[in-house]
Amino acid sequence: MNVPRRFRTAAVLFAAAALVAVPLAVPGPAAGNQPAKCTKLTAKPPAATKFKGTLSGCAPVAATGGSGTGTFVYSASGTLRVTIKWASGKGTTRANAKFANQTNPGRCKAATRVTITGKVTGGTGAAAKVIKKGQPITGSACFGAKGVTLEPGTVLKF
Repeated sequence: MNVPRRFRTAAVLFAAAALVAVPLAVPGPAAGNQPAKCTKLTAKPPAATKFKGTLSGCAPVAATGGSGTGTFVYSASGTLRVTIKWASGKGTTRANAKFANQTNPGRCKAATRVTITGKVTGGTGAAAKVIKKGQPITGSACFGAKGVTLEPGTVLKF
């Protein structure tokens, strides 16, 4: 079969363009992907606009070292800027989060239950390879006179 040269050239160019487009069509991580979590958060009662806390029971250990210390700073917009320094030199995670008071106390005894929602804004080290920019943060916490903890039976997901 004798195919004109211009058709062969067009077919080759089309095939090359299709091969270039294939890697672009591969989906990235799902919007709801949250590969890391911590089972415990403890912090003293927030004073003014900044407080520090400790996260533990964190996984995967290869990315978090199993625990971390966090600095939480309220901004004028109502957003909480979060910086977590992970144990064993695993790096940091930065995020912006919001707290929303809930009318149902859930499992928060003598405390106010709040939902935590936000997004990871960046990070460093091994943590940044797992907890990536744009990933959601979700959780439920108890704010009381004795401090801040995760709602019993819940986890903080990154």
